Amino acid sequence: MESLLTLMSFEDSAPVAYVDAFETGRLMDDPALVRACQTAYALALSDALSQQDSLALVRSAAEEHAHDQQ
Repeated sequence: MESLLTLMSFEDSAPVAYVDAFETGRLMDDPALVRACQTAYALALSDALSQQDSLALVRSAAEEHAHDQQ
């Protein structure tokens, strides 16, 4: 996926999804498409590292890069 997904929910109306990519953007209000975007987001989130593990990974990569530059 080479775009930015924004999921929006509201108290008084149905949820929508906005997909933004290079030179284009699309607002989706079709319930089936919004559910598909929500599902894709949930799947990606379930594979993500925790905030603490992500920070440790970034720090490790930065330290390795700094060591390689010496």
